Amino acid sequence: MSEGPLVPSIAAMNARLFFYIMRGYKLDERPSTIMGRIAKGYSLKELRAMADYFEGRPWRGALEASLEIDRERALELHDDLCAECHDDEGRFQDKEIPRLAGQWPAYLSMMLTDYRDAGSGTAEGSAAGSVLPQPEKMRERVQDLSDEEINLLSLFYSQIN
Repeated sequence: MSEGPLVPSIAAMNARLFFYIMRGYKLDERPSTIMGRIAKGYSLKELRAMADYFEGRPWRGALEASLEIDRERALELHDDLCAECHDDEGRFQDKEIPRLAGQWPAYLSMMLTDYRDAGSGTAEGSAAGSVLPQPEKMRERVQDLSDEEINLLSLFYSQIN
């Protein structure tokens, strides 16, 4: 479980998704600041073993206190923009879709902002850069979100375990 608010928790992560992400870092197909350098130190066999290990760990959500949010508005945004892929209020995950529920709100906000700003000329200097490896569908879904809506969705998902 991540101890830092800008690092995602990976316990119980789908092994194929974990391997895909780490392989992307290793092969410089996924932008990073640190993980690319770390991933290069592991063989593909070791990355598969790590994937199996983390998939077998129990899930625990972020350890941040719940803040008051407009849950009705957040659920409306989730249903309109996110539920098609991130089912069960963000708890669903598989080999292509990461779990959102229980992640740190700062991490979720950073990633949603990067997706929104990708290709708009405003992503320069952002945490993940302007070329994110997720589907174009993700960018399309969040492109019209305001900072306030991104913050609301991030807090909403962080409060679900």
